[in-house]
Amino acid sequence: MANENANHPLPEKDKDDFYTTELDDSKAKFIQNGDDSHVVVEVGSSSEASFNGLGKEELMKYADDPFWVRTRKILFILFWVGWLAMLVAAVLIIVFAPKCPERPNLKWYQKDVIYQVQPKSFLDTTTDKNDAGAGIGDLHGINAKISYFEDIGVNALWINSIYEAGKDSYEGQDVVDHKKVSEILGGMAAFDDLRKNTKKKGMKLILDFIPNYTGKTHQWFNKSETRDADYADYYIWADGKSSTSPPNNWVTVDNQPAWTYSNVRKQWYYHSSSLKYPELNLRNETVLAELDGILRFWFEKGVDGFAVQGLQHLVEGNDTLLNENTAGQHTMDQADNLNLVKRWRAIADSFSDKPGRERVLIGMVSGTTNITTEYKNAGIHITISDVLVATSSSCDNTCIVEKLVSATEDSNGWRGWMLDNENTERYATKWNEAKQKAWQVFHLLLPGTPIVYYGDEIAMTNGNVAANQKKDPLGKRDEYRTPMLWSRKENAGFCAADIAPWLPVNADYQSTSVEYNKAHLLPYSTLESFQDLVNLRKKEAFQFGSVEFKTYSKDILYFIRKAKGFPSYLVVMNNGAKTTGFDDIADTLTLVFDSKRQLKTPETFNLKEAPLGFNDGEIYVFEY
Repeated sequence: MANENANHPLPEKDKDDFYTTELDDSKAKFIQNGDDSHVVVEVGSSSEASFNGLGKEELMKYADDPFWVRTRKILFILFWVGWLAMLVAAVLIIVFAPKCPERPNLKWYQKDVIYQVQPKSFLDTTTDKNDAGAGIGDLHGINAKISYFEDIGVNALWINSIYEAGKDSYEGQDVVDHKKVSEILGGMAAFDDLRKNTKKKGMKLILDFIPNYTGKTHQWFNKSETRDADYADYYIWADGKSSTSPPNNWVTVDNQPAWTYSNVRKQWYYHSSSLKYPELNLRNETVLAELDGILRFWFEKGVDGFAVQGLQHLVEGNDTLLNENTAGQHTMDQADNLNLVKRWRAIADSFSDKPGRERVLIGMVSGTTNITTEYKNAGIHITISDVLVATSSSCDNTCIVEKLVSATEDSNGWRGWMLDNENTERYATKWNEAKQKAWQVFHLLLPGTPIVYYGDEIAMTNGNVAANQKKDPLGKRDEYRTPMLWSRKENAGFCAADIAPWLPVNADYQSTSVEYNKAHLLPYSTLESFQDLVNLRKKEAFQFGSVEFKTYSKDILYFIRKAKGFPSYLVVMNNGAKTTGFDDIADTLTLVFDSKRQLKTPETFNLKEAPLGFNDGEIYVFEY
């Protein structure tokens, strides 16, 4: 329906109302019949013009106004005074605030516990009793026990000679090829597997380096004995007065004649040890180049370090006609030894490409502090002390303190500590049961690196090897190298029950084995205390702190470990034969280790109220 108003125009008044729109108080008016091209916008009187800021002239009035000039200067001065005050405060805080305790940058070999393994005596994985390696430990066995090393807190392995050696070799020292691994031990494939696994676990691997001599069946010696021009000077040869009278009176390390006559060459060859180990001529540059190549070969295989065997017996005096007034006068600690160490250290350093990947040289050094310092300065990273090895049960507190002070007085050196090794009586045989843990504490908490001979963690004793079972050509070291005691099974778990071990298993294996130590059949087993001490050794004072030895009485010996800014520790040992008391050092002490019981939590003692009493062989470690 059409709009009725469509054809009726609006009144003039209505037109105005219709075309006018309220926008606040502004009005928009359409004219000429609403044509949007003709619009007039009227701004209401209430709308103010927008503020556009001060002009230049107005600003200059303020800029030159004395009040604002003073205000700006005051604010400027206050800003810089405040800034300087904050700077001074920051400097004062830096200068006077307590500093974080200094931590020396210790290398891995200074922090880790090193575990020495006799590979033939650790674990045999052979299953066939007719196999040539049946009853003899191997590298597969060491690899199989990586989790055990982790469990007891060991981070570095030192494996004694694994090289291809002469037939029926006793200890692998009579090497015939330094770049091959004995097939009896598993060959190079077994070594590669072991290196791969230890690297995966973040463990370090150290091998023997035997620069002094080779086996008598080594091709070098065979060619030298027949005067092959290229090898004639590879070994120490000398004329004697006759085929029965040697060049001089030199003796071996076990005090036997050091010269053996060769019917082939018609000369005498020198050997510092067994006659099966002819001594290399380490003044011959060609021989030294051969040894350099051996080091590089194994470093390239991923080895982390070497234990230099016979470190103090490397070079002999030039004049083989000179007799010795004292043993070792011309065969021990010669000046050229140090030049060789420097040479080998340079090779090790060339492979030490990153922090944590240092390649190291370690070696046993006996004698005065000056001698030890010389080898350390030449390049030996860890000089192993024989103080704990050589200390006998007859050594009283004064004797022990004198030995320890002497061994630790070189503050620039880094010591290695052993309780025993493959050539010495086991510590658990030397010390009675009450004192075994005490010596374990000394071993693990002295400044330096503890080196644990396999079985020490369970207090293995010397074996009992009958005359018809002996393998050692010297006839006296078998008892220190008997098989590791793993379990209470037949053969102590060292090898299969139907296989005869290469040396007899200790008779007490059922009450000494790792399995027995872990079975919680004892109030506090040797293995448990070992693990607790390894963990305690991670404390800063034991890692890099100073040491002070004292005797409190005839029976009580103690030492203190301190590192500035960290808790200090007091280690107290009753080395007497009776119950005694102790109330020195501090009024209140916190007990963190007790050799007779495993602590669940630290315990506090007030020595003013009651002196600490403890029995023969007991040892305490306190934090204070």
